Amino acid sequence: VMRTSWGFLANSVLAAVIAVVLTRLIEQFGVALAGVLFDRQPVMTNIVTEFRAPGNDLAYLGGTVTALVTGIVFLILFPGARDRSAGRLTVLWMSLFSFRIAFYDMIQYRYVEDSALAKALAGVDIPAGIDTILAAAGAVGMLLVAIAAAAAFLGFNRHRSEVATPKERMRFAASIALIPGLVAPLLSVPFFLPDAGSGYVASLPLIGLFSIVTTIAARNTTNISIPLAIEERSFSIGLAVAAVIVFVVARFLAPGVPIPP
Repeated sequence: VMRTSWGFLANSVLAAVIAVVLTRLIEQFGVALAGVLFDRQPVMTNIVTEFRAPGNDLAYLGGTVTALVTGIVFLILFPGARDRSAGRLTVLWMSLFSFRIAFYDMIQYRYVEDSALAKALAGVDIPAGIDTILAAAGAVGMLLVAIAAAAAFLGFNRHRSEVATPKERMRFAASIALIPGLVAPLLSVPFFLPDAGSGYVASLPLIGLFSIVTTIAARNTTNISIPLAIEERSFSIGLAVAAVIVFVVARFLAPGVPIPP
């Protein structure tokens, strides 16, 4: 039985770190863009977007919509990415963490008074029960995405022996999905400092918990792409360089950048 190489495990961790940071930045850029449309004079940081001018709070909806669209875009791109490549792995993580942001926003609307959706829809006449419907839709959506991700992760196998049995499928999913899903948010903390009282850094350890569902779902997943020959994979220098670039961008945004400049 072949075992997941340390190089590819490192690739998955790096890809997940990049996805954690980029999806947050893209979400906040969506808020900033909506703020521009509503003349709110947005200032975007590496964690949050603040508005300097009063106005329509629907601007806060920009982040959720942008995250959902980003998840769909990367989901569409995934089948066309090069098989079992570090780039394809990054596309998968980008899609998952984008959907996680959007669906979690929907869940928060029901339970957190100052959540993005709560602020965006505070001045809108919403029928009773919509908050419960959105929360349920968000929870179901995240569950379905996490389950569907099992086949995608298992498709990165090098040889049939890595995913031949339920036990091996769970082991493989744990190495390529669960470990990166739990470790990457912790490694991304330096990208989001200083926290400036937002509380986002404190929430980071929880954002990859969906990978637990993915790993459990892998046990009974049988629709798996198998390579025709054994494929060896090494650590991706390109991913490491990309992570450094993302770190520089995050640090640049940390003090706050007006949008548009």
